[in-house]
Amino acid sequence: MSEENIPLFPLSNMLFPQQRLELQIFEQRYLSLVSECLRHGTGFGVVQIREGREVGPAAQVFQVGVEATIVDWTQRPNGLLGITIEGGRKFRLLSTEVQPDELMRARVQWLADEPQIEVPEQFLGLQELCQQLKQHPAVQAFKLPPLVCSRDLGWQLCQLLPLSAADKVNLLSLDDPMERLQRLAEQVANLSQE
Repeated sequence: MSEENIPLFPLSNMLFPQQRLELQIFEQRYLSLVSECLRHGTGFGVVQIREGREVGPAAQVFQVGVEATIVDWTQRPNGLLGITIEGGRKFRLLSTEVQPDELMRARVQWLADEPQIEVPEQFLGLQELCQQLKQHPAVQAFKLPPLVCSRDLGWQLCQLLPLSAADKVNLLSLDDPMERLQRLAEQVANLSQE
């Protein structure tokens, strides 16, 4: 697996592969990051915040993240820059450094692509749940891609379900789509009992 040095954007919302998030950019370090990425056609890493905040000093982050590509940008009515990012490859942090402007950079190891496996019968209930969630107007704004396989189902449910940051990172770090769906089924069962 290859390694690369990339800029990081710590968020309180987890980004998953093939999923999209809208961000409002106002800090100089991230305006520079976005400008560099648009100029060179490159992406950056999104990592979940473990401790700290999105603004101010560099946050403590979890060790697994997702490559983000900017797919759209606009000036918001408040005058700030808005971008839409889409998740790509997963990575593991090997080391991080904080630059003088508080932008984090990291040496990352790209993780292998997961296999595309048809959704087995035992998880068809999860697929039905995901389709129901996708009917909600707030979820439709995410413009989620069609479900093609177990991997896609797991990623979409990870984004849509009310899970803790640690749970989302643990689910992202799995490399077996079936194991992810099994854990999601357990999470759904726990949520329905609350």
